[in-house]
Amino acid sequence: MNISWDNITGHKSNIERLKTLCREDMVPHSMLFCGIDGIGKKMAAQAMAATLLCHHPVNGSACGGCPSCKALIAGTHPDFFTVEPEVKKGNGTIVIDLIREMQGKIARVPIMSKARAVIIDDAQTMNDAAANSLLKTIEEPGGQIYFILVTNSIMALLDTIISRCMREEFAGLSPEDISSVLVKQGIPLHQANYLSTFADGSVRQAMLLNDEEGASLQKSAVDFFEACATGELDMEKVWSEGKSLGTMGKQDKLKLRQWFGFLAMVLRDQLVLYSGSEVTLYNQTDISRINKLTGQLTHNQLIAILKLVRDYQGRLRYSVEPQLTVESFIIKVKTLLED
Repeated sequence: MNISWDNITGHKSNIERLKTLCREDMVPHSMLFCGIDGIGKKMAAQAMAATLLCHHPVNGSACGGCPSCKALIAGTHPDFFTVEPEVKKGNGTIVIDLIREMQGKIARVPIMSKARAVIIDDAQTMNDAAANSLLKTIEEPGGQIYFILVTNSIMALLDTIISRCMREEFAGLSPEDISSVLVKQGIPLHQANYLSTFADGSVRQAMLLNDEEGASLQKSAVDFFEACATGELDMEKVWSEGKSLGTMGKQDKLKLRQWFGFLAMVLRDQLVLYSGSEVTLYNQTDISRINKLTGQLTHNQLIAILKLVRDYQGRLRYSVEPQLTVESFIIKVKTLLED
């Protein structure tokens, strides 16, 4: 478990704001850390919890050496609790039994620290029963207890829960920050720089793109664009692409967002080539194919498809049917190209 703010890349203003709340003893009992996946929200929640439970916090940070900090590092702190989705059949959900289990544990008085802390990770996966049960607890917390909800989709939470939490918005990381994290994890600098350019602000996405599946998704995006440019985007392509992209297990949405990200990079490269600019292309591995396709779609068509890509990337934050989403996208692209 992370107990130090220093281990978090980026988010300097967020961290300073949270440390100030700790220093001035103004931390609310319910907080909501929101932002896209893979940017360090959970690490920030853990550092916050560690500071709140620390016996001798220093300047808004956990000391790292007291019994509380050592217990957190060891994963044995009796006053710290984490609620995470229960994964069944590829889908993760926080059900009411998980919330009730947590409620039973926090009913007792603190054992090691002066307070208790609860992190609810992927809070957007709570079903209605779990959310309503949690709402009652954060409305009337028993004693000194802090709740930190971590989510990538604030719109999926109950309005009543949102209204009772202090919201802390975490932005996506810069390409430079992502690259530095990847290098620390052993990825060569040139590859880290390449991945960070289309990681959409997320270290997690960059890591996923660095495997064979990421390479396959990139090739699929180029193949799809080639079908658009050469007039080979037929309905058979719609169904086959929709099935392959929309049935990839529990990571459906993330993988599909990656595919859209790759497609956006292809379109961006086409716009660069169309304009005659000397800006470096993103798709260096498929540069010969990208060059051959230049000019087969008009500037307006490229812009229109790119707008659709951005629109559907946003929809994926809330859509529960990735296959229907990609089928709808491809149909709209086909219609656009036929107008």
